[in-house]
Amino acid sequence: MVALVIVLRLFITPKDPRPTPEKKKPFESGQIAAGPGRTRFIIQYYPYLLMFVVYDVVAMFLFAWGLNLRALGASGSVPVLVFIVVLLIPLGYALHLANHRENW
Repeated sequence: MVALVIVLRLFITPKDPRPTPEKKKPFESGQIAAGPGRTRFIIQYYPYLLMFVVYDVVAMFLFAWGLNLRALGASGSVPVLVFIVVLLIPLGYALHLANHRENW
């Protein structure tokens, strides 16, 4: 089915043997292109961004667990403590890597 769609697309789409400079320009939502399409950005804080994205979600789970702590009792605390320990190991490793600039 996928192969059929690809083959049909090759026959249906128009082909222009002479691409013009206007067609080669990047499309930016109807705006005139302002500068190069690719820019460089500093990734110095990239490890911290990754840690924030991961541990922000973890904080939501821990908040929900904390609200139900009395209802869950000890049987609900053990899995959460294992969850915390399992996530502290990569956090320590990520902080270790973040201190080594040659990795980033």
